[in-house]
Amino acid sequence: MPKVYISLSFDRVRFKCQRCGACCHHRRPSEFPDLIPPELVQRFVERSNLIHLNEDEVTRISRVYGLRPDEFVDTLYPYNGRTVRVSDDGLKVVLDIPVLKSKPDTTCVFYDNGCRIYPHRPRACRLFPFRISEREIAGDVVLSIDYNPGCPGIGKGDYADTRKIRELAVEIFSRRMNAITRETKELIASGSIKPDMVVYRTMPGGPRTR
Repeated sequence: MPKVYISLSFDRVRFKCQRCGACCHHRRPSEFPDLIPPELVQRFVERSNLIHLNEDEVTRISRVYGLRPDEFVDTLYPYNGRTVRVSDDGLKVVLDIPVLKSKPDTTCVFYDNGCRIYPHRPRACRLFPFRISEREIAGDVVLSIDYNPGCPGIGKGDYADTRKIRELAVEIFSRRMNAITRETKELIASGSIKPDMVVYRTMPGGPRTR
């Protein structure tokens, strides 16, 4: 695993969640293909605000609310608890990271005049309005954290705890990368992945017809 460094774009900021639902609308930029090549991934991340899920979050929400994963999880391919897919005889590795489903009006499937799973909402929801962008420097990873200035809760309440923000950002990243690394090692050991493979991300929601 690479070393992970944290960079905050702010010193102190007040924040108190207004439970307004402003953050519960998910953008799915339609200009991207189902399989997003490496050179477009950063742009995709910047233009979307999808809520990515880790496996333990899917399991917890399913257990607590008695739901099947397919009732609230979006992936490009049918969700099977794994993130790494392989195609083209091992030359294409696809990261099909699960996200929360959205309703036709773009609101989260769990939003109904408020979050219906608020006590068990995903870490990415708990982190908002603080946002993470990732970049690689000399093999290590820098997690840059800023915040959405349009959030109605900014400037209200107490100062946000930057220590907790850092810890949550690292946990989100580490859990996802640990799962991807574990699955990738298994696939390499089985000979399913070629050394000159190319890694793609997916536009979740199932294959689209054009």
